[in-house]
Amino acid sequence: MIERSKTLALRSALRAIDELTALLTSTRARIAHADLGLVEAAARPADDMVAKIRLLIWLRYGVDVLVPVTLYLLAIEGLQLVAPTRQHDNLGAYLVSLWPNWTLAGIGLVINGAYQLMLQRRASLRPIAYAQVWMDIFLFAIMVYTTGGISSPFAFLFTVPILAASLLLSFRAALQAAATSTVLLAAVGWLQYHAWIPSERYFEAYRDLLRSPTYLIAMITLNGVMYFLIAFVSGALSRTVHEHERTLQRRANEATMLYEVSNSLQSTTRLDDVLVQIMDTVIHRLGIDHALMYLMNDTVDGLDLKVERFNARITDPPYGNMRVHFELKREAGLTAICALEKETFNVTDPLNHPLINRDLAIKLGINPFAVAPMMARGQVIGVIGVDRRFQNGIITHAEAQILSVVANQAGLTIQNAKLYERGRT
Repeated sequence: MIERSKTLALRSALRAIDELTALLTSTRARIAHADLGLVEAAARPADDMVAKIRLLIWLRYGVDVLVPVTLYLLAIEGLQLVAPTRQHDNLGAYLVSLWPNWTLAGIGLVINGAYQLMLQRRASLRPIAYAQVWMDIFLFAIMVYTTGGISSPFAFLFTVPILAASLLLSFRAALQAAATSTVLLAAVGWLQYHAWIPSERYFEAYRDLLRSPTYLIAMITLNGVMYFLIAFVSGALSRTVHEHERTLQRRANEATMLYEVSNSLQSTTRLDDVLVQIMDTVIHRLGIDHALMYLMNDTVDGLDLKVERFNARITDPPYGNMRVHFELKREAGLTAICALEKETFNVTDPLNHPLINRDLAIKLGINPFAVAPMMARGQVIGVIGVDRRFQNGIITHAEAQILSVVANQAGLTIQNAKLYERGRT
């Protein structure tokens, strides 16, 4: 009776410890602002681009309204675009003469509506992003030409597609947008200066400046520098944001794996089932093709292969049900060394690695892989090995770090599962 009470007490204590571990792990994820289901959201990058495109659409709505409103307010104050061949007797006639500007604003609004409709219908996002950038550049070039050319107060509008290229496409695309905007602005100014295209409209105060080559060069230079500065700054900020997003995603991945591994005992107490759940979590969360788990034998002088799992996308694995045993000697290879030194190894070039067990490499196939020790209360109880056999891809340094942390949690979970089984017997 006393022994049974001790067994029940031990079982309750171990379950409480495991639940506490799961709680701490989920708390860690919340502190890191990481949703436990974040890494499963495959559509997240697409959702992020949709949000950015929507933001730029609303920004463009503002721009399309800003230009005609600004022209109207300037006209009320007597600042009108002068047409060399036409004079207007009243404000109404002048506003009617600005029909090209109203037309361009209307075209912009229609294009925005088309973008929104394409988003609602789940159209491909990349073409929408490219269309936003390059159509805006050419529309704004026409708008600049019709509002004074090189002297236009709306030359800053080119910054909108430059920002869009940086946010939606890439740093290189932002530089290309900046270069294209500078070239178009320079072309408009140069052609107007040489009277190769007519100066349709300009503000009276700039009449003499439009014939000055110094003013032409200064405005092209200043605006071009502004465009490239915006491209560089927005590109740097965008890159920093993406790096932080990747860091948060790695932390979320790690926290989620720890939670799932520590929570394995909540669904089953059978050791074999726990081992399989742990390996499936590692494969799914790290996106690897193949994983092996070795456990220390009863005499604590060797490692035996206990579980071999494949990614679900591998429908017909070329091998399985292998029997592998390592003695705890350095000569046995890197898996044994991993257990002896209690250290994680990430092998990106197995063909030239001095610690590779050649016999096992021939048996398993020579691929980049990583191994991590499973620890429990300071002692090694096993080793986890992973590889991307069918993608021929290396395990990254960040993934090896996550594997190391998860292997430690797996060690504690497996040790608790073993104590459960002993308590039942």
